[in-house]
Amino acid sequence: LKEAMNKEDIDRAYQFRKVAEKKDSIGEMITSAKRLEGSIRNTGIHACGVIITPDDITNYVPVKTAKDSDLLVSQFDNSVAEDAGLLKMDFLGLKTLTILRDAVRFVKETKDITIDLDEIPLEDEKTYKLFHTGSTIGIFQYESPGMQKHLKNLKPNKFEDLIAMNALYRPGPMEYIDDFIKRKHGKQMITYDLPEMEEYLEETYGITVYQEQVMLLSQKLAGFTKGEADMLRKAMGKKKRKLIDEMYPKFQEGCSKNGHPDTITSKIWNDWIAFASYAFNKSHSTCYAFIAFQTAYMKSHYPAEFMSAVLNHNKSDTSKLNFFLREAKRMKLKVFGPDVNQSGINFTVNKKGDIRFGLSALKGLGIGPAEELIKERSEGGEFDSLIHLVKRVPLRSINKKSLESMAFAGAFDSFGPHRSQYFTPTQKHDTYIENAIKFGSAYQGQKDSNQVSLFGSIEDQLILEPKPPKAEPWNKSIRLGKEKEVTGIFISGHPLDEFRMELENYTNCTLEQANDIKGKPLKMGGIIASAQHGISQKNNMGYARLTLQDYNGSFDMGAYREDYEKYRELLQPGYVIYVEGIFKAGYNSDRYFFKIIDIRLMASLSEDLTKSLTIRIPIEKIDKSLVSSLKGICEEHEGNHQIHVQVISDEEELDIEFSSTGRKVEVDSSFINQIRGLGLSYKLN
Repeated sequence: LKEAMNKEDIDRAYQFRKVAEKKDSIGEMITSAKRLEGSIRNTGIHACGVIITPDDITNYVPVKTAKDSDLLVSQFDNSVAEDAGLLKMDFLGLKTLTILRDAVRFVKETKDITIDLDEIPLEDEKTYKLFHTGSTIGIFQYESPGMQKHLKNLKPNKFEDLIAMNALYRPGPMEYIDDFIKRKHGKQMITYDLPEMEEYLEETYGITVYQEQVMLLSQKLAGFTKGEADMLRKAMGKKKRKLIDEMYPKFQEGCSKNGHPDTITSKIWNDWIAFASYAFNKSHSTCYAFIAFQTAYMKSHYPAEFMSAVLNHNKSDTSKLNFFLREAKRMKLKVFGPDVNQSGINFTVNKKGDIRFGLSALKGLGIGPAEELIKERSEGGEFDSLIHLVKRVPLRSINKKSLESMAFAGAFDSFGPHRSQYFTPTQKHDTYIENAIKFGSAYQGQKDSNQVSLFGSIEDQLILEPKPPKAEPWNKSIRLGKEKEVTGIFISGHPLDEFRMELENYTNCTLEQANDIKGKPLKMGGIIASAQHGISQKNNMGYARLTLQDYNGSFDMGAYREDYEKYRELLQPGYVIYVEGIFKAGYNSDRYFFKIIDIRLMASLSEDLTKSLTIRIPIEKIDKSLVSSLKGICEEHEGNHQIHVQVISDEEELDIEFSSTGRKVEVDSSFINQIRGLGLSYKLN
């Protein structure tokens, strides 16, 4: 059979050669392919690799000019450059270093404290507490959810633990993390293949973590020279299995001379071969851990200054900005929206530790106009109204769009008028902002004319200042929508804030988790961020594609055919909805599709699904004040839901439930928040 297959392959090769010799299009294609074979398809530039030579680089290596740049680039690739004896260094730029620099500067400005990050104590308890609790969002190399989980279990109390965790949290060595944690806390025995290995493996509890440990052990066990040990390190780091195999006989011979049993040294070598697939050097991990410790030190000791720096360096990425704003709020830091009298160009922090949104982040404003505003404010004092602003700031830099953007974001809230008033028609203008611009232009024009020098301030009175028109304040939904329109995020709240009770009691996953749950009914809620409606050409039926958003993420879904007809009135941008559905596998396919079970407005959810409410009251909390407050809350929220009271006492094993026959309530987030405010818990029935 093998001979027959070989003969068949040979026949095919001859046939292919004959086709290639023909002068037709197929023959020319094969000839062209032969000429191209082995050629470099394209070139690339290493992100941070730099070649260093004693003098002019052209004396040592051929170079070319990079595309759209004067940068000289070697025409040797990475491995060839090193084999040719060139010194190649990787200089990695880190945003974290700039964040640290800015945070240190903020601390100097707000607290007049000068911090030298290279001198911070590596035994600082407050910093280790941050690692213990896994509060490492924003901490270089340690902020992933998996790392947070392991840090909570490890509870590092020395710098060496952080170095080891950084090296272990990578594909391959991750399987040793649990053993490392157990050995640190005495839940697993620390063992060594040979007693001589304890000297170098003691700090990592008997587990080989670093390339340097292999280098030192190869010298101690087998008598390797420093050069040979470094060659072994390089072979492991570059995963050069051939070179590793070539060094094994020398290792075995050296170990035998030093009296170590072949069976044990063979095991050690095999463990090192496995280790080679993920080998990491301690020097690298130490540098990362040190930067992480500096970052954690700033976050734990100067949280407002640190988070302000983090927000500044993520302001162009809306999802990251939202992520870090949530972290700032979790840390109980006050984050205020933009204010024309308080904001700087970027995020700033005041002496109280409050963070303020920067003006340059507003769409329609930008750095130039923001700088003009801040310059005028610093020279002439704060603004007390929109009219005061347009009288002072050059209108060549501040236009209608700029002012609208600031009004939408709440930058004028300190002036007094509601945001809606700035967009209400007044006199002959469509909005008060347009009226103000017209007035400001006339005022500044008159001020610059010769009449000002002749008649002084009398002329100022010839132009009447427009007053803000009366208007109803925007509701929360509109206000938040306008904020997001110009900032990309919700600043003064979130559309889901008033539905906290519904989200806690009627959903079983966040939108971020939803895509990972297959075959199980999902109950989730969110605001419709976008909705695209259309009609299918295939069956002439309507459909909608939606993007839902909640506090943590987003979820894309579609409504088709009968589902679309049933729910289309609810599928509008800005609506807060509850969605129940399930991911099902497609027919003869591994792909899953989301099948809608139910969609409702979140506002109607309590009325639809809640029958009654039970309020739990510890007996020791019952007094006249509590009874009076509870009665007032129930009167304020009259509705259709039955109310029960459960009196409990753990000490006396008391658990008695009473039902109200003469009073019913409207169970919503406002009612639940007031119940929580009394220190009581509840249960929906």
